[in-house]
Amino acid sequence: MIYENTNQNIKVRNSMGKWMKEYSLTEKGKDWDYCVGLTYRSKVIKTETAKKNWISLYKDLNELDNSVYGFVVDELDEIGISIHHHLIIGSELDEITFKKVMENNWNKRGVSWVKKYIKDSRWDYCDYMCKHIHKTNRNVFDVFSL
Repeated sequence: MIYENTNQNIKVRNSMGKWMKEYSLTEKGKDWDYCVGLTYRSKVIKTETAKKNWISLYKDLNELDNSVYGFVVDELDEIGISIHHHLIIGSELDEITFKKVMENNWNKRGVSWVKKYIKDSRWDYCDYMCKHIHKTNRNVFDVFSL
């Protein structure tokens, strides 16, 4: 695992945050709907295992809303071992239904939290999501889909 935090890396992450922030408006004509955090009860170390888990979540959401879309960023815990996820999601599901699907799917794995997305010029969840992308080979960015 290589830790990289050069000025160039920081510039790339900042650009990604800006791009991600505008993606929904540009591509879908509406802003993001939900900010999501997913953690695990036990250590999940392999990116492939973590991806299978959030793909299962995507399938459950997609059954109710086949237009669901978004991005996932894997982040490591403080000691650089276990993965957790940050997601930004666009969905036609109302907040109660969305949260229920999240809980039904994720509670057997760990803890999920959902907040409505609010664009804020001082702080933005997309910037927060991108803060560690590619600092290591396990801080990865992916599209929330199959």
